[in-house]
Amino acid sequence: MRTFLLIKWGNTTRLRLILRYLLMVIAGAVFLVFLFRTPVTSWYLHRRIDRFNRENQACLTVAGVKVKGLASILVTGITLKPEHGDTLLKVDSAYATFSILKLLAGRIALHHMQLINTGFFPESHDSLSNFGFLLHGGKKPAGSDLLPVNYAEAADRFMRFVFDKIPLSLEIRNFSLTGIAGEHKVVFHLDRFALLDHYFRSVAEITEDSAQAKWVMAGKIDNGNRLAEFRLYPAGTAKLVIPYLRYRWNALVGFDTLAFSIAGRRVGEELSQLSGFVRVSGLRIDHRKIAAGEIGFDKAAISYQLNIGKDYAELDSTTRVNFNRIDFHPYMKVRLLPRKQVTLKISKPQFPAQDLFSSFPKGLFINLDGIRVKGNLSWYLDFFVDLTAPDSLRFETSLDRHQFAVLSYGNANLTKINDTFSYTAYDNDRVVRTFMVGPGNPNFRTLDHISPYLQYAVLTSEDGSFYQHRGFLPDAFRESIATNIREHRFARGGSTISMQLVKNVFLSRNKTVGRKLEEALIVWLIENQGLSTKERMYEVYLNLIEWGPLVYGANEGARFYFGKDASRLTLAEAIFMASVIPRPRWFKYSFNPDGHLRESNAGFFRLVSEKMVNKGWITPLEAGQLVPDVELKGPARLMLKQRDSIPPDTLDLQNPD
Repeated sequence: MRTFLLIKWGNTTRLRLILRYLLMVIAGAVFLVFLFRTPVTSWYLHRRIDRFNRENQACLTVAGVKVKGLASILVTGITLKPEHGDTLLKVDSAYATFSILKLLAGRIALHHMQLINTGFFPESHDSLSNFGFLLHGGKKPAGSDLLPVNYAEAADRFMRFVFDKIPLSLEIRNFSLTGIAGEHKVVFHLDRFALLDHYFRSVAEITEDSAQAKWVMAGKIDNGNRLAEFRLYPAGTAKLVIPYLRYRWNALVGFDTLAFSIAGRRVGEELSQLSGFVRVSGLRIDHRKIAAGEIGFDKAAISYQLNIGKDYAELDSTTRVNFNRIDFHPYMKVRLLPRKQVTLKISKPQFPAQDLFSSFPKGLFINLDGIRVKGNLSWYLDFFVDLTAPDSLRFETSLDRHQFAVLSYGNANLTKINDTFSYTAYDNDRVVRTFMVGPGNPNFRTLDHISPYLQYAVLTSEDGSFYQHRGFLPDAFRESIATNIREHRFARGGSTISMQLVKNVFLSRNKTVGRKLEEALIVWLIENQGLSTKERMYEVYLNLIEWGPLVYGANEGARFYFGKDASRLTLAEAIFMASVIPRPRWFKYSFNPDGHLRESNAGFFRLVSEKMVNKGWITPLEAGQLVPDVELKGPARLMLKQRDSIPPDTLDLQNPD
């Protein structure tokens, strides 16, 4: 027993000695690291800098590195530029203090940061820049595309990374960003920026060429709760105008106040949430692709909740969108795996109709400006598509009236198509012809004096359900979206004859978002308010659309191609004329040098004739006897032979036979 105790006591003593020596070694190592922390940190930092420079063909340098205390570092003389280019970044000194606990856990989280005399100088001239080397992106690890992705976890990691890198306190002295693009120069300057106790407020000076402005930036950042709020507004009474847009895209964006917030949280293993708001007041936008002139919103806002799941992102239906007097709750879901799918739903119960028309941005519409209505409207939208199977597309929408009536139509006379009116044709915003649509024009033809073959051929090729729908054809629009998805480009539109008519009669030739929206509203008003009959709308349409170079209306087209009246067209001639409506000035490409139609047109003839038979507009016998060829006998024959030597505006199309 005594021997056993002696052995046990000896083992315990030996273990204590080992532990004591081990602690001494660790303490010594820690002491040495602490003693030589600056050279060790400098050595490690320079290794990382050398690797960065090799991978990015860059020249990043630091003049000095000094570690203070246990978790503070001062770096001086920082410069960054491409290997062969001008300096992109200069920082006189950067001082940072890190969280020791998070460092021990392998995370870099900033407690305090100070930047003194920082200059950022992005430049671009033609296709060359001094910042492009930073935009090439890193290489993906082999096989990374095959790894499963949990988007909820990825979003949580990203939010954690961002808020870890935002220091609890931040001080910036003398910061300048000087952007140069060609001869254009924008300077953003801050004398001092301070983030203290989660809050900040600073005034920035903006110089764009010779124009100067001051912006106020204020907000709150709460790292622990992953919350950020930001407000931006001008220091004076003038609107804040975003620089560079006018130079780069010939666009203007200005506002009185912009505010937004974002808060992130992890709800579970497979769900992260982002919530917040975006608000803008006094917004004005000027860009030729949006509207012909400047448009303005008094106020616009969205309060959002974004749910990010393992394989999807979802805009929750608690989200609220508001612009001027209208608000609604959209629902949107984008599923990323295993198939990319998009769902969008909006249901807006009855609301005062005038709220809709009064909420349109000022300057967006011309014809409907000042319109006054009564009653209510309701709106419904249901959209779904699997991007890997475009034919799965579902598109259902309706804008329904409830005791709705128009009291005043504003600037537009939407009933003018019922009487004789003057029509002006444009070519790239240039007026090329003005003529009367009505009996005063010798080439005007009523429907009963236009060949039924032509009427039915145009309906078949352009809008087979024209007499049944109310201005819009959901099936055609649905198919156009599916086609565009399949071909990854805008390959097909969904315009009905009603939409084409409104575009020609009431709207400018500027292809803008505003024009498209106004077109839809005018079509909706004309069709649903019964402002014109379908027969009159189709009659006007056939008498003013372009059928060749400076050739307008069915009778001019019949004379241009065949030297005959529109009432005498054959089936083949009618189908040919229907074929040129999408590209009326390209008719010559439909013919061989000998004046006969190319064989490539046979498919169109066959398709249109089959549909006309199915509609009961022609007999199977007529379709069977159809030959996909025509003989040019009018001025078009001369243009075909002369290869454009005869200007189209000198051709005689006004003398009926």
